[in-house]
Amino acid sequence: MLPVCEKKGPAAVAWLKGVKHKFYEDRYRLLSNETPLVRRLNRGEVFAVFDGIGSAPEGMRSAQAMCDILLDFYQQPDEYQAKYSDIQRLLMGGNLIIHDWGFMPGTDRPLGGCAGTIVWIYQSKIHIFHAGDTVALLIRSGESRQLTRMHDYNGAIYRYFGLGSRLEIDMHQELLEEGDRILLLSDGVTKVFHPQEAADFVEHYDDIAKAATQLARTSQLKGSQDDITVLVIEIGES
Repeated sequence: MLPVCEKKGPAAVAWLKGVKHKFYEDRYRLLSNETPLVRRLNRGEVFAVFDGIGSAPEGMRSAQAMCDILLDFYQQPDEYQAKYSDIQRLLMGGNLIIHDWGFMPGTDRPLGGCAGTIVWIYQSKIHIFHAGDTVALLIRSGESRQLTRMHDYNGAIYRYFGLGSRLEIDMHQELLEEGDRILLLSDGVTKVFHPQEAADFVEHYDDIAKAATQLARTSQLKGSQDDITVLVIEIGES
């Protein structure tokens, strides 16, 4: 099975369904300036990767719900301004919706939950919002730096969207430079590639669509059995 690849504006994503899953349970969002509403509002671009928790019956639905909630940033501009804090509030709202789905009968295990990394690029800055075991890296001048940390212990995620009011979303922001690349990965990649190795792999390709496709394919060939999602963003001239 070959990766499915999609490119919009400065971003390209490639994905593969894991062999142990009936359906592809990761989700992604490409809200680039190629989308008319995004371009018209001029409040930056949003990209994201979400990975449904495998032990949660509604993990895939959770990842889709978080992708869908990102649309409100553009569809409800009076409710959510172009502010770091308003995107945080938007994401917390999605988290609470998933939490309100409840728990598996007779247990304290949630019905829904997903890891996720969200990137907002606005006015030459990158703003990162993160929970779980998805990964974001910044690649600059041939060197890479991880922008997120793993919220897992012994294979179990302890921070995720759907946790409810206890969730603390990691947030990070910094200035971007022309030529930077941002790499977002689900754990279908990081189970077989160290994040820094994945970043080095991507740097071998000038074309971001080919970089994403080849990293996804190689992750599968290296034995990854989970869903694989690779999203590459290339920063052009401001």
